[in-house]
Amino acid sequence: MTIMERPDERRALEILKAAFPEKYSQAILLDKPDIQNPEENIGVEVTQALKESVLKALDLNEKLIQNEQDIKAAIEDKYGKGFLSVRLPLPDNETKKVTISVANWHNLFNLYQAYDNKLMKLRHGNYRLYAENNLFIYVFSEDELAIERLMRHIEREKAGKYYDIVYVYSQPVLYIIDCERLIVEKLVPIVK
Repeated sequence: MTIMERPDERRALEILKAAFPEKYSQAILLDKPDIQNPEENIGVEVTQALKESVLKALDLNEKLIQNEQDIKAAIEDKYGKGFLSVRLPLPDNETKKVTISVANWHNLFNLYQAYDNKLMKLRHGNYRLYAENNLFIYVFSEDELAIERLMRHIEREKAGKYYDIVYVYSQPVLYIIDCERLIVEKLVPIVK
């Protein structure tokens, strides 16, 4: 069985190799988890958190809408029921074009949901476990308050198995959340 390489996983590996060459220079792309370094006994699962960024790009204020059905209805009223092409702003003044299906709005995750979804899979044995199990989350808008809130959320969810490190990447900034010590570090990696 061949593994289909996803560009976001390849990019996450490049970012980690640039930021932490001693940990990830021998890492390769596999599956469950997406990035593995058996030599260093490290695995990294890769995911995305798009929901907040899409709402911001659509100029819909999530706080004014009470639930997911209201959000979806507001999107359908304003943009229709088909596909949305949205340019998400990146912190380095670039944009990334994303196309989503309005019908599948519920499949988009916010930062907490992205973490919780992967944590549930980690706890249920969906991934090969390593001595160090990490999570890499792409976000498309830099919000340090959201990173701090995620760290507090991680603190509340620390019963049982949990990720050792959560990397949150918002181009070009990489946040590193040490889930054991509950410390956030901010890096700007140089990736060629």
